[in-house]
Amino acid sequence: MTTHSRTALLRTGVVLTALVIAGTVRVAADDSAPVDLTGVWMPTAIGPDGNRNRTWPAKPPYLPAVQSAYDAYRARADADPEEYDNARSCLPYIMPQPMLLVAQYPLEIVQTAGRVTMIFELHNDVRRIYTDNRTAPAGLRPTWMGYSVGRWEAETLVVRTTSVRDGLANTPHGPDMVLTERLRLIEDKDGKTMLEDAVTVDDPSTYSEPFTVHNFFRQHAGVEIGEYFCSEDLWQQNLSGDASKIPWRNN
Repeated sequence: MTTHSRTALLRTGVVLTALVIAGTVRVAADDSAPVDLTGVWMPTAIGPDGNRNRTWPAKPPYLPAVQSAYDAYRARADADPEEYDNARSCLPYIMPQPMLLVAQYPLEIVQTAGRVTMIFELHNDVRRIYTDNRTAPAGLRPTWMGYSVGRWEAETLVVRTTSVRDGLANTPHGPDMVLTERLRLIEDKDGKTMLEDAVTVDDPSTYSEPFTVHNFFRQHAGVEIGEYFCSEDLWQQNLSGDASKIPWRNN
């Protein structure tokens, strides 16, 4: 076999191997799921009945000590919003806030065998919901998104999220908080499809009782996920020497 022939064969082998690898990593859609939630979804402040929807209680049922701490934080933040606004520091949102935002940042749902993946435009966050009958491992390090496992009940995806890191001062919660979501496709009053997420918050160390809130999403033709880099703005301020909106340099 000539060197040229050997090289050609090796190249062919590389190509064939690449095709095989590509075939193994490409995951088909989850045909066992009763509903396909795949697509880009935009949150909306308007519920299926046409009325404005509130995604968080006006007065959450905080325990007295938590309420006092929150009120103290609120007083400081109202007096100096730049110093106490964590969004200005580009911190991501802690669950369940990513699912309850109504600002016009879309999320993309990719539904595959054993997993539902959510890609958020805001902060480029990624959330994984495992639907392969696993249970959440014990002793996990708490994270911003927590650890989510889901199961299908008829046409509703029921998701249980634990191991969420402790809340910030403006979104208090304890380490043992459990979130239960029920995601399903519904129709609004005009017969158009919406995605509903009913979120039940159960956190005895923070709230006197569990409560449930709702958020709704719509699909719009041509909408795709874009890039979002909050830290780029901070970097530009750093380069320009303008510390007026950088909390840790504003002293």
